[in-house]
Amino acid sequence: MPLQFFDASLVGPASKRELDDMREMFRADFPSFEFDPAYLQVVEEFNGGRPSTRYFRTSVGQLAPPIERFLHYMAGHDLKDHRLGFLNANVFWSALENRLGALLPFAVLANNDALCFDCGSGEAQVVLWSNEPSGEGGPSYEHVADSFGVF
Repeated sequence: MPLQFFDASLVGPASKRELDDMREMFRADFPSFEFDPAYLQVVEEFNGGRPSTRYFRTSVGQLAPPIERFLHYMAGHDLKDHRLGFLNANVFWSALENRLGALLPFAVLANNDALCFDCGSGEAQVVLWSNEPSGEGGPSYEHVADSFGVF
């Protein structure tokens, strides 16, 4: 089932600068990193949106907690609701980078886990990062899909 959203975006259109900053930051460590074109389409139309198709299964068939919201690419000073500032993809990643390793989060789940791109995989596979068992020793995650388009 294709991703569907309740509304277009809660924060407005994505900032090209915010998106480029994240891309360049990850390319420093993972030179071949590129956002999946299917993901960029979702960001363009639903930047920071709440999906109505919230449930998904991991690659082993386990039902994951529901997706609460996609992270957004909008500068904090441009936000009408500053409470959404932590849901900026750059801010969210920066707060957790020592626990994420090669993972780039793009959506937050109801239990504070996150959907991420595994930039270390070379293909930006989609993985489910588990908040509680992850620590500075390394992230805890499981494979969800080979790409965002497949997800």
